[in-house]
Amino acid sequence: MIDNIYSYIASFKVFFSEYKNRDCIHLYTLNIFRTSCLLFLCFSLSNCKKLVQVGEPVDTITSSETFKTEANATAALIQIYSSMSNDQGNFSIGNGLITICAGLSADELNYFGTDPQMLQFQSNSLQSKNSVLNGQLWSPAYKNIYYANAVIEGVQISNNISQNMKDELIGEAKFLRAFTNFYLVNIFGDVPLISTTDWTKIVQLPRTSKEDVYKNIVSDLKESQNLLPDDYSVSGGERTRANKSAATALLARVYLYMGNWADAVTQATSILDNLNNYSLTKNLADVFLKDNVETILELEVNSDLFPYTVREANQIIPEISAPPNYYITSQLLSAFEVNDQRKKIWIDSIDFLGKKYYYPFKYTVRQGEGGADVPQYYILLRIAEQYLIRAEANAHLNNLNKAIDDVNVIRSRAELSKLFYTSNQTEVFAAIVQERRIEFFAEWGHRWLDLKRTGVASSTLSIVKSGWKTGAELYPIPWSEIQTDPNLSQNSGYDQ
Repeated sequence: MIDNIYSYIASFKVFFSEYKNRDCIHLYTLNIFRTSCLLFLCFSLSNCKKLVQVGEPVDTITSSETFKTEANATAALIQIYSSMSNDQGNFSIGNGLITICAGLSADELNYFGTDPQMLQFQSNSLQSKNSVLNGQLWSPAYKNIYYANAVIEGVQISNNISQNMKDELIGEAKFLRAFTNFYLVNIFGDVPLISTTDWTKIVQLPRTSKEDVYKNIVSDLKESQNLLPDDYSVSGGERTRANKSAATALLARVYLYMGNWADAVTQATSILDNLNNYSLTKNLADVFLKDNVETILELEVNSDLFPYTVREANQIIPEISAPPNYYITSQLLSAFEVNDQRKKIWIDSIDFLGKKYYYPFKYTVRQGEGGADVPQYYILLRIAEQYLIRAEANAHLNNLNKAIDDVNVIRSRAELSKLFYTSNQTEVFAAIVQERRIEFFAEWGHRWLDLKRTGVASSTLSIVKSGWKTGAELYPIPWSEIQTDPNLSQNSGYDQ
């Protein structure tokens, strides 16, 4: 085992020796290599339960040896999921940081602490040298994209993997690449689009337009739909690996963001019609339990690696007699209608120094015990979103009654009265905005992204945030990336 680790690290030294000018190497490639070493060390030295039952890659994820057996190739793919979920103990883009950063940037969360990096998100005064931007958002995202590219390339050229297995692995890798690109383009705007592991092609890349990134995302998701199975058999029935429905659900969201209303309706409907596999849970307390009928895709939490359940919960739920690190704003709290059961079940509170602080309680266990069975996994996609995607798209198509029907499905579960039909399109849109705000509060940045994509971020946030300025809708490209790549430009309003 140690020999494998030494061999892995040595391969990095060979790579770096091929470049005379290391300063020209993108920082994210440096981070990819640095974290890859740690990730392989983690996988080599730990028993990762169900994540690696198929066997671990015998060398780096990019090694041709990895793809000589189906078991090793599968383990290479699973490594991407694990990187998203655990990220060597870091709180990052794949395991909850999006919820926190976007919640602070919008009007959902306040930060109790004094870390200037996080305060910049809350005040919408981000600096390009903010360490969270690069170390926990940008670099982990591109690391996972690189891993996905490596799986796609390695599986395609392998002569030892069946066609069915190739389809499965490539389909999942393309889904994960699309999922990551979706968040990159919505956080940073135009971003480098990387679809290869050929370092000569990705050392210094310019930013790709948002439109072209979306085209690539759509292409990846359509291929995933064609390649992936309908069920969860490859993950033993757990909803921890992407299937055709996951690709369809994300594609429905992407079409909504692109303004392709009819396509969004079609994709969402294909999920909602799949009653054998998906339905809303009747009890709101069950929505975030692992493997429930509402979940389309979730990330497994491995309690052997870290003594938590969901990392996001560990960051939000306070310790005994302590305030929460992040608590709900008065604006969000007052947005709930009277008797909305989501407020009762998905929000908790604590008294600290005579003041009551409310915090998200969708994930309910702050810290568990290593080796213990965990009740919740981290949900990426769930069926409720498809109802509201279809509602919004239908409203744009002037199918207002259909839109209201879907909104009422969500409202009914929250024990709210149903909305009456109306011919007033503005009223219908307002109802959809309200339901999205409440249903998806503190969940994968939905509120922040909704404010931006609908063009109301400035008009909404300038009222509640004194420091808001136009241009803060996009985060700055990390300073270190700009310095090492002359082809990268900075977003408007930020210093290089």
